[in-house]
Amino acid sequence: MTVLWVEPSYWNTVLNFLAQQYFTDSHATCILWNPSFDFLLETVEPLPLIIIDSQRWFNDGQDVYDYEGKRDEFEEKGIGYNDWILRLTVAIEASHCETFLVFQEQIPKFASSFYHSSMYSIWRSLRNRFIFVYTEELIEENDNYLLGYILQDQPNILLVTSKYLNSSIFDIKTNRFVGPRNFDTNPGLVDFDLLQRYDAENDEIIWDVGTKSALSVKMRNLKGREVVIGIFDYKPFMLLDYERKPFFYDRSENTTEVAIDGTEIRLMLTFCELYNCTIQVDTSEKTDWGDIYPNGSGYGLVGMVLDRRNDYGVGGMYLWYEAYQYMDMTHFLGRSGVTCLVPAPNRLISWTLLLRPFQTALWMCVMLCLLLESLALCVTRRWEHYADSPFNSWMDSLRFGCISTLKLFVSQGTSYVTSSYALRTVLVASYMIDIILTTVYSGGLAAILTLPTLEEAADSRQRLFDHKLIWTGTSQAWITTIDERSADPVLLGLMEHYRVYDASLISAYSHTEQMGFVVERMQFGHLGNTELIENDALERLKLMVDDIYFAFTVAFVPRLWPHLNAYNDFILAWHSSGLDKFWEWKIAADYMNAHRQNRIVASQRPNLDIGPVQLGIDNFIGLILLWCFGMICSLLTFAIELWKGQEQSVL
Repeated sequence: MTVLWVEPSYWNTVLNFLAQQYFTDSHATCILWNPSFDFLLETVEPLPLIIIDSQRWFNDGQDVYDYEGKRDEFEEKGIGYNDWILRLTVAIEASHCETFLVFQEQIPKFASSFYHSSMYSIWRSLRNRFIFVYTEELIEENDNYLLGYILQDQPNILLVTSKYLNSSIFDIKTNRFVGPRNFDTNPGLVDFDLLQRYDAENDEIIWDVGTKSALSVKMRNLKGREVVIGIFDYKPFMLLDYERKPFFYDRSENTTEVAIDGTEIRLMLTFCELYNCTIQVDTSEKTDWGDIYPNGSGYGLVGMVLDRRNDYGVGGMYLWYEAYQYMDMTHFLGRSGVTCLVPAPNRLISWTLLLRPFQTALWMCVMLCLLLESLALCVTRRWEHYADSPFNSWMDSLRFGCISTLKLFVSQGTSYVTSSYALRTVLVASYMIDIILTTVYSGGLAAILTLPTLEEAADSRQRLFDHKLIWTGTSQAWITTIDERSADPVLLGLMEHYRVYDASLISAYSHTEQMGFVVERMQFGHLGNTELIENDALERLKLMVDDIYFAFTVAFVPRLWPHLNAYNDFILAWHSSGLDKFWEWKIAADYMNAHRQNRIVASQRPNLDIGPVQLGIDNFIGLILLWCFGMICSLLTFAIELWKGQEQSVL
């Protein structure tokens, strides 16, 4: 009789032990199946499981999910992918996997693909946990499973190892995470610390430092772990200073001679004081926030965050949907309004100055009144009758009515003598009406010459649209926030008139061109992005009274940024304490010109206290034109009279 000896496998015991502790509160657990490990998860509480078997990916008809839709989406956007990225993306997106169990040779493949999968997935989680399992017995020469960005960047990682496949003693380790990140000298090196030695055969812990406490303490004390901030000078959100202290290490210049500050930078500085992390900066991007391409790549500050060269991107960044698709964002840091410095209105001086005292409707009434006066005088003169004279002709009466009306309107007398009480009454009534009209007109004209009349400025959202004024900034990011699908017609029209120019060109245009220049109105009244406009150009500009649009500012961080939960809680506490207002005022006072800020804000209201103004030819050009028109008409009339007189003498 043959006896079969079955070697016991204790993987089931140890993995159930760990799963019961770390996986039960997750949405779902993804298991990358490996047939070399004999186990079956059995937990007290129900545990949703998704089995991913990489050896059956290419078997036709074995998939329970149609991957073609996601594959077509990747190809349409130009996203580079492989089967691991595709399968993990679908698992995260469709199954909401938050915990992962990975074995042996699949560990490096998973580690290199998981970040891309989490970035391409529309679903994300801040509670990811990982258990990596391998036995030294199956390790081949030159194999190194403990490489990959995820092993350096995620705190909740457990590593379960054994010497042999059928061992009963297991070492449970975790990645160190805290302390220097080693991305300069050994970027692939990951240190693991032993947390626990577990005897599965006897179901007892041989040696334990407190697994749960060891994992949770990582986030409370980072022990100098570096946080890299991408920054350029953009007051008051973020600013660079090469004179003040303390200095920080600049990765792009390899120096420690740069100081940083700002309303949004100070948040991270204070956060690192609380959690014992080290700030490093990257000044390689000098002027632009950048943008995201559909294939998941980018440029500028957001591109550096996307490439994980930086951990923290700020600077008045708005809620950009394109960036949110591939990165995470923090709670709101503040409110920012996009507005413009537009050309200030000039004093209205033109030949139409004489017409300004009356509006168009009132001028029409004045013309109608003069017409009625002329008709009344004409009819009265036509039927005027003396005992010794016949009736006047209609032509003479019409001429008398028109000439007398014009004379009365300009307060001139007439040589005509009448003894008719009817005509006298009409003349007196017309004179009284004309006296009232000329008095009101004179008062209005005096007011216009005394108080300046200004042109309509494009100093509101609607007027900027009506004037079709070009407005400009240094980046396309100023209109990236606008959602064209839900924007109103005015905002869409303003987008069509937006232009992108470099800083030097904007500075030159501010002295001469009739255009608007983008500035940023912060939550508590201060203005950003004004340094491009020189002081002597501010005289011809004024601040708009409202915003073109407003948005909430956030910080962009990489997907799976491990500090996001703690940082969001810190932001809420910061807002609740009122420090957001205090820091804005403090930083504006320390680094910005208060007189310049007040001058720009005051430009919203016109300053009518301009004192005596020397009058020029423009003030009287209307009067001169009217005088010239009268003289020309008089000369023509005189020439016609001479011509008619010569004809009569000849006859």
